[in-house]
Amino acid sequence: MKNFDQEIEKVGRHFDRPAIFDGIVNEIEYNKTGIKILWILKEANSTGENESWDMRDHINEKLKTETGIRKGWSQTFKKIIYVTNGILNNLSWCDELYHPSYKPEVIDELKKVAYINVKKTGGGAKANPNEISDYYKFSKTLLFNQIEEFKPNIIIFGGTYKFFKNDLNLEFNDFGSCKSALEKGTLYIDAYHPMYTIKEETYFNDILETVNLSKSKL
Repeated sequence: MKNFDQEIEKVGRHFDRPAIFDGIVNEIEYNKTGIKILWILKEANSTGENESWDMRDHINEKLKTETGIRKGWSQTFKKIIYVTNGILNNLSWCDELYHPSYKPEVIDELKKVAYINVKKTGGGAKANPNEISDYYKFSKTLLFNQIEEFKPNIIIFGGTYKFFKNDLNLEFNDFGSCKSALEKGTLYIDAYHPMYTIKEETYFNDILETVNLSKSKL
């Protein structure tokens, strides 16, 4: 399966910043799953001035520690882990949905997803919407090619649908804190960024509600 590393490198060169690579986290694990999930976030929380690095390798090899999620990454990844685990293993919030610090193995569920950023270089603690919009405009073809190649059943936009809105032009239904649209066998979910101040249970339940209602059509 195509990894788009050369195209991502071109984005970095265009903006004169080191590229941060993304895509399918673990191709073997991704291909094993019946439901394929693509998370689309804004940017990696890294200034990235010095060198390129790979988000796939980070999730595969560095995100999980003996005590849970790697320090500094929990705010972004904890909700992603909960939701991914719930979708792939048919779990509800009341089931054994372990906190990553209690059972670090749940972090391995992220090896079964694809994960991309709109901005293919690093960013700081707070994203700049105008800057990300510039990256989206330049990288639009790359982003849509990634989506087409990965063929996800579920696409979860973590605060990023606004950049895709005019190109996708989807009709959404409300599900509490998120919205969703089922189009040609793909479920598009417009959710808050995982770092947004919202209860983990609410974030999880609202996404899982629309997923469970649509699973038979994916």
